[in-house]
Amino acid sequence: MLKLIMGKFKKNEVVPNDVKEGHFAVFSVNSEEDPKRFIVELHWLNNPLFLKLLKQAEDEYGFQQKGVLEVPCHAAELQNILELKLG
Repeated sequence: MLKLIMGKFKKNEVVPNDVKEGHFAVFSVNSEEDPKRFIVELHWLNNPLFLKLLKQAEDEYGFQQKGVLEVPCHAAELQNILELKLG
């Protein structure tokens, strides 16, 4: 299940209401478009293509990110990965 969610959140909001158990939020970030927010199931943390994006995020941002995880890619690239039906 893939949901693209755009919206404003309160600064003191630890986990937004739209992030259900077993999911996490991630932003696609690049200089050519506004960041896009995705709600992703936890099983994607074992997917090689998603792990490649996480490695890119580590290389670009290090481990100092706070709040929502940001990955350096276009929204369409992240959406294509998340729409893959593996297995």
